[in-house]
Amino acid sequence: MILATADAETTFVLGDPKASLRPPSSQAASPEAPAQQQAGAGDLGGVVAKVPLTEEEIEEYSRIKCCVCGERVYPEEVAEHSRQCVLEPAPNLRLQLDKWCIASASMTPAEQRAFLHMRRTEELARVEEIEANLSRRMTQLWWMSGRFAFIISSRWLREWRSFVGVGRPSASTRRDRPPSPINNMDLFDLDGSLRSGLQEGVQNDYHILEQPMWDFFLQIYGGGPPILRYNAGGAPPAPGDQAATFEGDWRDLRPDSGCGRVFDPYSGCGFDGELRDGFLWTCTGKGLLRNGSHFEGRVSCGTPDGEGREVRPDGTVFEGFFREGLLHGRGRITDAEGHTEEGEWEDGVLLGI
Repeated sequence: MILATADAETTFVLGDPKASLRPPSSQAASPEAPAQQQAGAGDLGGVVAKVPLTEEEIEEYSRIKCCVCGERVYPEEVAEHSRQCVLEPAPNLRLQLDKWCIASASMTPAEQRAFLHMRRTEELARVEEIEANLSRRMTQLWWMSGRFAFIISSRWLREWRSFVGVGRPSASTRRDRPPSPINNMDLFDLDGSLRSGLQEGVQNDYHILEQPMWDFFLQIYGGGPPILRYNAGGAPPAPGDQAATFEGDWRDLRPDSGCGRVFDPYSGCGFDGELRDGFLWTCTGKGLLRNGSHFEGRVSCGTPDGEGREVRPDGTVFEGFFREGLLHGRGRITDAEGHTEEGEWEDGVLLGI
């Protein structure tokens, strides 16, 4: 690589990234300069100035930097590293399988028409049944008093309504096939966050679905990604409400058994980890244990494990470090009448008494 200098008649050839260039005056004074000029005569008339690489530099340049994790690996290890270090795509950019293309591949046109008629009838009847059940549902109390709901793209929902015959057909909808997998990508910005200014309504940007309705559409069509929100006041959630994640079983429109993450921004109740039967199981959170205690801290297999605070049904408060549900380490017990025991505990027993 040739670099221009202030002297228009002199050029220098850069031999490697660590090469240093001597000024012309110092090169002329060096006893080795004639030999260097002789060797450089066939190299565009320039002067080659190279500094040997150190062992550390040779080691660094002989490895390739992974653009995902930043680790440097040897060329012979690139294939193995590429299998282990995989860049996870953004949820809104994952490809989804079109189930209709698979189901219809072996059908005749007449069979496709009959199948589509059956699907329109059954899907519409099932949706009407879910809506009727939701309208008769009584609100059930839980230790998180807010409301969960999913957000779905109105664009996709309009396609489904047109397919079953309850919406006006548009230029983008087709009657000869069901909608493609659920696609919420139009609700996201390029950075993976929800767009600002989204408006609710079937004819606008998004629509709110209760969990049974979302599960029905997801089971039939697949796709996504799921957009779960939590409203602490019990109102229908909006895109700007608390983001939540949960995979598992639901009960009474709230998470029951599975893994996820959500916290109430006002009460602080919530969980990051696993629930079982609606109780904190193996997670960090603030909520209800199976024994009826209200606990804040780390829970393992349904019992306090680590630093936390437990309030039992009789009003007794346990604070400190727990192991398998018992105070173990520095801790304090305060009963309902205000009497306190504090000190070092071992398996629930106060030491030094």
